[in-house]
Amino acid sequence: RFLVLGTHWGNVIIIDFEGNEVKKWRAHSTTVNSVSVDIDNEYVASAGDDGRVVVHGLYTDDVTIVNYSRPVKAVALDPYYSRKASRRFVSGGTAGQLIMYEKKWFGKSDSILFTSAGPIQTIRWQENLIVWACDEGVQIYNTDQGTRISQIARPEGSPRPDLYTCRLHWKDSHTLLIGWANFVQVVVLKERAQQQSPALGFTGTDNDSRPLLYAEVSVMYRTDFIVCGLALYRDNFLVFTYGDHQMIEGITAEDDTQIPREEQQHRMRNAPPPELRMIDRNIEEVSSDVLPLEGFQLLQPNDYGLAYCAAHSSSASAKSPRPENEFDDNSAGAQTNEADTWFILSPKQLVSVRPRGLADHVQWLTERGNYQQALADIEEAYRGDGQWAMYRNQIKAAEYQSIGQAYAQILMDGGNTAEAAKVCTRVLPRTNTPEAIEAWESWIFAFAETSSLHEISPYIPTATMQLSSTVYEMVLAFLLTSDISEFKCLVFSWPASLFNAYSVVLAVEDQYEKAASAEDKQSLKEIMAFLYDRLNQPSKSLRCHLELFTDGILSRVRRENLFDAIRDKAELVLCYDDHSLGLDRDGAEVLLQERCESDGVQLLTDNTDAIPCASVVKQLVDTPEHLYVYLHTLLTKDAHLGAPFADLQVELYAEYNPEKLLNFLRISTYYSFDKALEICEERNLVLEMVFILGRMGDNHRALMLIIDQLRDVPRAIEFAKEQNDPELWNDLVMYSRDKPEFIIGLLELGGTHTNPTKVIQNIPPDLQIPGIRRALTNVLHDYHLQVELCTDCKHVLEGDCELLSDGLRRLQHQGMEVECDQMCLVCQLPLENMPAGSSNVLAFWCGHIFHDKCILHPDVQLKTQMDSLTSSTNSSSVDVVKRSQHIIHSPADQRRLLMQAKLDRTMMIRQYSPACPVCVEYDQKKMQQARTGWSPSERKDRELTGSSGGAVDIPEQADLPPMQTLEI
Repeated sequence: RFLVLGTHWGNVIIIDFEGNEVKKWRAHSTTVNSVSVDIDNEYVASAGDDGRVVVHGLYTDDVTIVNYSRPVKAVALDPYYSRKASRRFVSGGTAGQLIMYEKKWFGKSDSILFTSAGPIQTIRWQENLIVWACDEGVQIYNTDQGTRISQIARPEGSPRPDLYTCRLHWKDSHTLLIGWANFVQVVVLKERAQQQSPALGFTGTDNDSRPLLYAEVSVMYRTDFIVCGLALYRDNFLVFTYGDHQMIEGITAEDDTQIPREEQQHRMRNAPPPELRMIDRNIEEVSSDVLPLEGFQLLQPNDYGLAYCAAHSSSASAKSPRPENEFDDNSAGAQTNEADTWFILSPKQLVSVRPRGLADHVQWLTERGNYQQALADIEEAYRGDGQWAMYRNQIKAAEYQSIGQAYAQILMDGGNTAEAAKVCTRVLPRTNTPEAIEAWESWIFAFAETSSLHEISPYIPTATMQLSSTVYEMVLAFLLTSDISEFKCLVFSWPASLFNAYSVVLAVEDQYEKAASAEDKQSLKEIMAFLYDRLNQPSKSLRCHLELFTDGILSRVRRENLFDAIRDKAELVLCYDDHSLGLDRDGAEVLLQERCESDGVQLLTDNTDAIPCASVVKQLVDTPEHLYVYLHTLLTKDAHLGAPFADLQVELYAEYNPEKLLNFLRISTYYSFDKALEICEERNLVLEMVFILGRMGDNHRALMLIIDQLRDVPRAIEFAKEQNDPELWNDLVMYSRDKPEFIIGLLELGGTHTNPTKVIQNIPPDLQIPGIRRALTNVLHDYHLQVELCTDCKHVLEGDCELLSDGLRRLQHQGMEVECDQMCLVCQLPLENMPAGSSNVLAFWCGHIFHDKCILHPDVQLKTQMDSLTSSTNSSSVDVVKRSQHIIHSPADQRRLLMQAKLDRTMMIRQYSPACPVCVEYDQKKMQQARTGWSPSERKDRELTGSSGGAVDIPEQADLPPMQTLEI
């Protein structure tokens, strides 16, 4: 970033944008008229009245000097001078020639591009286009084609060209600004179509050599001042001017020879100060600044100049040339990467002009009271957008906040509290510092004073910073009485630590009592439920949720085990079920099964340990229908749980579902017969009355109800069968003797329960009974069928008995194999080792074998000795006595006598019913184990049965085959 200045002493000086000298050298012996810098800022060219053009390298010792022997007024380096070996530049002066200097293969050469009748005043080089001004006008030359594109003549009526220097400025490679005296022109270069005729000023004769571009003046206007320099700022013309309309009107001739000498000297000593004007595209003046430069009273238009240095990024500087890098008259500027900068040149002073920064812009807006635009521009700059983005560091946060608060105060004073709240939200700090907290609280109290807390409440900070709890509670208290919906939104969104939930919920409860509309009550109820949850009061919270019919609340009760909290809310739970099933809507009908399967009643009946049945029944007394649903669901799960409420349940069934009453009466045994009968009599429920009377034992009355009121013969007969009471059958037969339908029913349906003969005998002789023949035929047919059936059953039974008897006989005739080395299970001695006094072995069909002495009583053993049986004549057996009197003559007789004695001994032992001691002990253990599992009542019943009936706990071995006596 630097400026290049040429002085009247022939020096070239390089300074930075702050005015500090960087480098200096003497290039000319006289005045320096023009300087030029290449696009890379590596070479500086200067032209002077000494007729020389000097190109000096800034970073090298490369110096090129060309002497033209005539004063040189203008010079322009090739923008890519440092990059090309040709080292081209153009110059012109009082000789009227535009000369291009360049290096070629065989040395240096000068080429005359144009010759004019007057001096060359100004030269500008943009990429491949060179533009210069002379007496004929402005000429444009294309270096690539080597041809002149066009000539723009001086505007008609303009002063002599030598009076006021022409000002040239390239906006881009296709737009040229021309300022000549009091005229401004905008020239646009356009591509030529193939069929288009050559533009004005084109001197070529060959169609193939015509320029590709042609010039067209798009804008031209006359001003009331002399143009000393011009450029573009955004879409506006930035014009450095001299004089006013009076001065322009005084110019009436081509020269000043007609003006008296005294007038000329007066004008030279009393020149007006120059001005910097901004003119829009509509040729309307936007702004004007007077610049009282040092010595302006003695300066003329040609003594001033305007140089422009455009802002650009460093990455773009090497890609494309910048036509603005050359400064007008005696200065040139390097590129800057900050903002556009203009330099106003005068013989004694150099003024830097920059666009107004954000700070200046904001100050200008605030001085005029336009705080809204000031805030918008600051915020846009902070976002990096808009024209003020590069100046965003000029406005600090504190200044931005002060401007915003001032604007908010203006809005508050004007009554626009809504907009003031939005502004406060934008400008107030959100850092957790005492200053920020104080600022927020002061503004919130300001809104409270105007009763406008509802405007600022949505914007109060809650996360990044925390204000005093008093502030939050004040806001909530205000909204509770003014805007319940906003109050609800804040309570739900604000963290619990910002305010005292207990004090807020008390205020909500008080407001709930005062609320008039159902919508407000609904919202307040939701708020209370939310706050009770925060306060960990599930009982109150669940009440609110159930009244609001909140989805999923019963699932939450199960999930969080809140049964204690819902214990006293059975009515609300069942109302919740009604709402879920749509019963709260008119005309809605739901089956009992669906109601019993609802979440609420299932919750109550599944958790009877935490929610006692008695408590639920007490709560549902005032709503019998809900009580009926609850008790019915309880009955389907466990009939014993509803036992204390059986009488109540009978009444509820009779009221809401009489069809299910009879089934309840059958399966339940806990209700009072008298009360149930009374309820059924009130509602004339005959079938239920019949069943109850049957339970009470009043069968006759029950039968009379069936006969008199129902007149249902099959039902009467079925009732009689169920009771199986002969007296009841007699009553039925006597009642039916003069009723044909009953007689037919008894004959057809009575079966074996009644004697058809008795029914027929009781029929009066003169009674007409339709269908009696068919009924009697059926009775006879049934009788024959029963006889045949009994006969067949008898045959089957006899066959089975015969088969079983044969099997038993074969089993009893079989013997049991006994080994000598087997042990007696009592004395643990081998069976062959007979103890003293033992002569036989006893074997049971269970497989256990004992010595007879080990298990028989001594008296029994003595009576059953084989010796006594074979020799004694005092035996009780007549056959034995007779056999003992026989004379035994042979061994066969002895064997026969011994076998007969064994059989007699077995028969005598059976008389004493001996039992296997091992099996008896085993059965006693099993009985003892069974007794330990009996309930006290069962144990008592079994003891009473055993004492009264003489029953023995040990089961008899009646199912075992008879015992056989074996002898080793």
